[in-house]
Amino acid sequence: MGRRARKKRGKQPVASAPTKSPRQGGQRRIHFALLAMAITLVVALFWMSPKSNRTGGTDAVDHEVALVRYEREPQTLDDLLALEADELEQVDIARMNLLCATGMPGAENLDIEHALATLDRWAERVRFETERHLYRVHDPRYAEHYRNSEAYLRASFLLQVLQEDLGVKYDMTAVGNFSFADSRVAFIHGMIPEPGQTIADTKGGTCASLPVLYVAVGRRLGYPLKLVTTKGHIFCRWDGKDHPNPVWRERFNIEGSGEGFTSFDDEYYTRWPFRISQGEVRVARYLVSLTPAEEFAAFLAARGHCAFDNRQKGFAARCYENAYGYDPTRPSYSAWFLDAAQASNYWPHSPELNYRLVTAMNERNRNRRDPLAVSVSTPGFSGVNEVPLPSARPRLETGVPNPIEIESWQQPQPTVPAHQVPPAFQHLYQDQHLRHGSQP
Repeated sequence: MGRRARKKRGKQPVASAPTKSPRQGGQRRIHFALLAMAITLVVALFWMSPKSNRTGGTDAVDHEVALVRYEREPQTLDDLLALEADELEQVDIARMNLLCATGMPGAENLDIEHALATLDRWAERVRFETERHLYRVHDPRYAEHYRNSEAYLRASFLLQVLQEDLGVKYDMTAVGNFSFADSRVAFIHGMIPEPGQTIADTKGGTCASLPVLYVAVGRRLGYPLKLVTTKGHIFCRWDGKDHPNPVWRERFNIEGSGEGFTSFDDEYYTRWPFRISQGEVRVARYLVSLTPAEEFAAFLAARGHCAFDNRQKGFAARCYENAYGYDPTRPSYSAWFLDAAQASNYWPHSPELNYRLVTAMNERNRNRRDPLAVSVSTPGFSGVNEVPLPSARPRLETGVPNPIEIESWQQPQPTVPAHQVPPAFQHLYQDQHLRHGSQP
């Protein structure tokens, strides 16, 4: 019996695996499937995450994912003019630009809130497309093209998505025939569809408006973008020297007035679109990143150009004076003001512009061989070097017109503020038939 038992035991398989039931095998397959699904979900969430340090170095830091929101939301141009210069940093550049277009020819159907909501949607599209292509910064197939720079890739995709995916374009009718008579040439609403329209229904932008649109959308994503001017041209700059995200601390220019994205150095803009000397660069303050107050001044000047090209020179002079109040160091604003003021009956609030206007008129009279002895001493004004600071600028009324069509737009009268001509200058205006308050 024992022998049979040993023999029976010998027939048993040695080191055999325990038999698995069909139910146990099915459960294990389910577990593997669930684990694979979990891994896939984690990877998908990782790559969809809009954190800038996903592909960056170990020193990268998170930045705000949601679209940037602005503390100040003025509803009218008068509200905007009532803000101090340092408060303009809290205002969306797109809102500033659109408020300066209100009431002008070509802006009859402008819906600012609709336009801003459109820019928000465009920014979300740019963010999505950019985030899913961030791997290219470190992918050997693409890295050199993007200069191994996340900032450069983001700037490139900003323009690429706006132009190729969303249809933002240049207004070809402005080539060789640039006029500010239609405000859509100078302001960003020329590229933003009105309610019920598509991008194909828009005129397009110019070098005066396209850079503003790029900056407006980019800033919604937190990009450190600035406007920069050179002679006869405006472009953008990624200016992230002090940005909280280390991988965004770069500085390069962005040229997007044509098709696509190009980056030129500063020296390029001393040769194009016009050749300028280093002296002109210093005096005219070209190639300098604009502050929010200087951006606002540029938009007010564009408003003045629109009025001037519609033969409303008194109203244009007021716009240029407002621009000068926010940026008194840029000589173009005072020059444009003098041109418009001498062609109308406008008398400025600014003592500095008073002095310049009278000096210019005296020079004009001398050229006509009709010199007038005019004193340039005005109460409260100590000399030509006294430039009013933006915080002390006068608050001028905007006198927003209600145009019907571009060809027939007329600025309501009066076009001048209630400001008396100083006694020392009254005989000059009487002799030249330029009494304060006369029709332009």
